Amino acid sequence: MPVAALNQFDVVIVGGGLVGMSLAASLDGHGLRVLQLEATVARPLLPGWDERHFALGRASIERLRRIGAWSDSIDAHPIREIHVSRAGEFGRVLLRAADQGLTEYGCTAPARLLVGALEHRLAAATDIERWRPARLQRFVCGADSVELQVEYQDQLQTLQARLLVAADGTDSPIRTACAIPTECVDYQQTALVCAAEFERASGGRAFERFTESGPVAVLPLSERRCGVVFSHDRNDAEAALALADADYARLLQQRFGHRLGRVQRLGPRQPWPLRLLTADRLIDRRVVLIGNAAQTIHPMGAQGFNLGLRDAGTLANLMVAERVDVGAAGLLERYAELRASDRAQSIALSHGLVRLTVPGDLPSTLLRGFGMMMVDRISPLRDALARASMGYRGAVS
Repeated sequence: MPVAALNQFDVVIVGGGLVGMSLAASLDGHGLRVLQLEATVARPLLPGWDERHFALGRASIERLRRIGAWSDSIDAHPIREIHVSRAGEFGRVLLRAADQGLTEYGCTAPARLLVGALEHRLAAATDIERWRPARLQRFVCGADSVELQVEYQDQLQTLQARLLVAADGTDSPIRTACAIPTECVDYQQTALVCAAEFERASGGRAFERFTESGPVAVLPLSERRCGVVFSHDRNDAEAALALADADYARLLQQRFGHRLGRVQRLGPRQPWPLRLLTADRLIDRRVVLIGNAAQTIHPMGAQGFNLGLRDAGTLANLMVAERVDVGAAGLLERYAELRASDRAQSIALSHGLVRLTVPGDLPSTLLRGFGMMMVDRISPLRDALARASMGYRGAVS
């Protein structure tokens, strides 16, 4: 394979997902030469009754709007209330946006529209190059730059960059190459994700229901259509996946209840093994991890994608302020410092929600119920949980 001439960049972002794209969009127009590498060519996502959606907190929507990747024409459905409960126990938490003087905590939006908005934004970018399909083959970190070899257009391209950003997902090859250790908690569960239509409209209320066999999340997608994340013990997931729709609807009804009436329609179920994976550190010499490469968390609480957007926003703000050497050790250390609290709180919230599914003795049951009742009734506790659900943590603006 022929080798092309040396290319020089300030930043190379490896990963073409929403977090990587949002970082690229945030850096456009600030005098930095940025390259984004994507392993596959973008494929158009088609609209459909059961298409994938993301749950976005208010802070994420505001960030996307600031970088030109959000439009009020996006077909988003507001989340106005959040109802948290545990099967068989007293106590529950009900968060209402109106109690904080807000119209909504966030929204759900189709993945295709979020991808489309970011694609449109990057198509108009002046400082961003995008190579796709392109694969990072190797990299060597030096004192002043990173040298990379990238397979692109049937050539082995040699690049230099001030900073290499790993937005390359849960199984990040860059994180592995840097020998950054990870900690993994396998929940021994698989989430089956699908769309469901209920008898009654959700009214913008999202539900998080905890049972001894796993949590169930129901998110509003339109008036009666919802996104369902139904967790099953790993040993039971395959059988649940094989159930006929009518049988699976009955199982969902049994676990979730009749808060929205009967389940009237189900879309195809997609399995997602559930685990918590966290990198022991976010930085290496001239390398930084963001998004799922830094932490992959349980979907309960819808924290993961929003947390990744805050990673990207914090890093972009620091690079725009620095400009001269965006890979300098001091800048990366500052990034890790700024992300520490938000990251720890988001992981703790997600992991803590999962622990609500664990069965306990009578004192534990009473304590959990009393705790939820206190959060529901004490305004400062309720407001703190509401702010967390909206993503107002960390130093992103």
